[in-house]
Amino acid sequence: MSMFARSKICAAVLLSVLSLAGPALANEFTVSPTSIKVAAGTKTATLTVKAGGPGATLGQVRVMRWHRDGGKNRLTATRDVVASPPAMRMAPNQELTIRLVRTAKSAVRGEECYRVLVDQLPGSSQQDQVVKFTVRHSVPLCFGPPV
Repeated sequence: MSMFARSKICAAVLLSVLSLAGPALANEFTVSPTSIKVAAGTKTATLTVKAGGPGATLGQVRVMRWHRDGGKNRLTATRDVVASPPAMRMAPNQELTIRLVRTAKSAVRGEECYRVLVDQLPGSSQQDQVVKFTVRHSVPLCFGPPV
């Protein structure tokens, strides 16, 4: 059998397999900005989450302290910065503003950095899919020292 004939057979098999698969229904989930620097003396920032696609989008927002230790990124739980709302249920094509508030009483010394973890959770729109997964956005959030 010639190489050309094998290629045609492989293409035909691939096409028939792809035609058996159902449509992939995925919700679009975006976060902006992708990095946040908070000016000196300011305690709040905002993050915008947008949902698209055919179904409701479920999500959660957590803030973790971020520092480098021995050349590795380390995330630790903190209550020094909180996100509001911490949980989301968004309709298709909805946009939501997340407030990030530094609640720590101590003044910022140097630069104080966190990671805002925005997770899109598997929901009812993924019910019929074989594989369910979580999409995570990790947004750096840094507060500068007072001037």
